[in-house]
Amino acid sequence: MSDYTQIADTGNGMITLLKDVLVPEHLNSPDQIGLCSPEDHGDFAVGVWLYDVREDTSIQAHEMTNIGRNTQRYPSTYLTLHYMITPYLQSDLKYRAHQEHQIMGRIIQVFRDHAVMDPDSFTPVEGAVGGSIRIQLQNLEMEEKLRLWTVPNAAYRTSLFYTVGPVEIRSTRKKSVKRVQEIDYRFAGRER
Repeated sequence: MSDYTQIADTGNGMITLLKDVLVPEHLNSPDQIGLCSPEDHGDFAVGVWLYDVREDTSIQAHEMTNIGRNTQRYPSTYLTLHYMITPYLQSDLKYRAHQEHQIMGRIIQVFRDHAVMDPDSFTPVEGAVGGSIRIQLQNLEMEEKLRLWTVPNAAYRTSLFYTVGPVEIRSTRKKSVKRVQEIDYRFAGRER
């Protein structure tokens, strides 16, 4: 695992989870689900767009991490990723809305049932453990959703909004340290 690929790995982990639950029941091919912006969704039937990356201010990493006997790594940066998930079905108009609603319901269900992911394998885990990545549905106001929908000359499509985090980006800075090898205890005795 590379230290800087965590953002990409998190998005790919979400895509893999969606492929596992949407294909073949709702979609014909795993290639119909992918990372894309609303402006450039190509032939994806479900698009996952990372629209914002923010530092997670609830985690203040100040301590160095030991990575060997004589080496420490500087503190990591922790991020919260913001995603918009939109269905773009091209099916018959008579069935499209119903199918999109089913897909959105299944996405909500799977992200609620598997709301915690392992940060190394990006697979769902049971219960929150230290370092886990959490997936949480966001309740945005309609004005904010419309502001995020940046497709000119296209009507807003009902979308789901999630935050995912904390995502750790480890520092590459290291420093050498010398360990205490000898301690000399000297006690001054009281004279009477």
